[in-house]
Amino acid sequence: MSESVSPRATLTAKEPLIAAKVIPLSIILVIATICWHLTPPEGLEITAYHTAIVFIATIAGIVANVLPTGAVAVMGVAAYAVLKAGGETSGKQAIVTALSDFDNALIWLIVIAFMIARAFTKTGLGRRIALLLLSRFGQSSLRIAYCLGVADFLIAPATPSNTARSAIVSPIADSLAKVTNEKDKKLGQYFISSASAMNDASAIGFQTGFAGNLALVGIATTVTGITLSFTDWLTYLLLPALVLLMVMPFVLYKVIRPETQKTPEAPQFARQELNKMGSVASSEWKLIGVFVGLIVLWVGGRTFGIHSATAAFVGLSALLLMGVLTWEDIKSEKGAWDTLVWFSALMGLANQMKKQGFTEWVGTNVSDLLLVSLDGASAMVFLLFMMTFYLFTAYFFASGTAKVVALGPVIIGALMTLGVSPLIAVLAVAGITNLGCNLSTYSHARNPLLLGYGYHTDGEWMRIGLVISVVGAILFMTVGLTWWGILGL
Repeated sequence: MSESVSPRATLTAKEPLIAAKVIPLSIILVIATICWHLTPPEGLEITAYHTAIVFIATIAGIVANVLPTGAVAVMGVAAYAVLKAGGETSGKQAIVTALSDFDNALIWLIVIAFMIARAFTKTGLGRRIALLLLSRFGQSSLRIAYCLGVADFLIAPATPSNTARSAIVSPIADSLAKVTNEKDKKLGQYFISSASAMNDASAIGFQTGFAGNLALVGIATTVTGITLSFTDWLTYLLLPALVLLMVMPFVLYKVIRPETQKTPEAPQFARQELNKMGSVASSEWKLIGVFVGLIVLWVGGRTFGIHSATAAFVGLSALLLMGVLTWEDIKSEKGAWDTLVWFSALMGLANQMKKQGFTEWVGTNVSDLLLVSLDGASAMVFLLFMMTFYLFTAYFFASGTAKVVALGPVIIGALMTLGVSPLIAVLAVAGITNLGCNLSTYSHARNPLLLGYGYHTDGEWMRIGLVISVVGAILFMTVGLTWWGILGL
């Protein structure tokens, strides 16, 4: 006889979960309401103050995880429009302002790139690339880590989701660890940690490798007037990213010290998996052709007179016409549509803060504080201080994209006031945003997926993540500043 569960018991079980959502939401709303009725700080217009309250409350809701990010963003749009936070004189004007970034071309580039990335999983091309590398170069655990990193780099230009790339690469890393020596927990830990580090390194190297990069491009245009093309990004950031690719797997090899060093089983495993996949399918060849075409259009966009978002639409159209993707695939790409909603909402609010003067006001006050605290320091010292601070703010965000949208304008604005070159400020923020994603178990949506393989405890992940982030940041800033100096920035 089966046991029945009373409605009361079910309700009681759900109460802690409900409280976990309602309590932080209530606290945020109460604090926001109190702040709304206070006098703005000196030098800040009332419209800028009210817009900032809506934005900060929205970010707080996302950090507190009171609802999914998209749902919180929708609430932020509603609050801005109802309250006419920016001083709008009509309801229509308020909602139009709140929705102003839903037609942002860069955001649509992210959305379309998510859909193109789906083709790498659907066709199996991403997996085939990783297996091909392993079949030829996977004779040691260190070589395997490099192969997984190179595979991530190869698919990064058309995959703005680190999580999507991890979903392609990490199962191979897990399988190799089990096939090679299932008893060596450190081997699996090493493969997964290195894959995670390379996931962020590849995101640094390509403008379209991470959704937050494209958010930063928009922020840079708004705050500094600088527009970074796909080619500009490659020129300034691919070299530091490649140095991370060359160095970090070796650093983690020394830190984690897997017992298994030789892996003769790995190439054999990769060949067996490739045999199961069969010869390259026509859909994979079509995707390769579209992928190469996209890179050409992105790199030569200025020459061809084609915007990067237009190129993405052309690439997606080609995949639909050739049957590599179907409209059902497009409709079911939840990550893309989710990104469109919350990203557009947050970017709209962030841009309004810039227009209303809040970003400039915060930047000026932060820079004044630093000038007093670090009296006589050079612009370089201010840059390194701010990047250290910015790196560790990853502990307070569950999304690198949300972090760069929330803090990017403030950090860049403050650095400019402190005498740092606007372009260098943007490039530094680009690298440090990505490198902070390994600091905690929750600082990136990819991390729970990688933790799920069971090779790390939470504490181990955080300790190894600290090594990845700190060593990576030192490498990035050292190589980046040297390279940018050679380029004359």
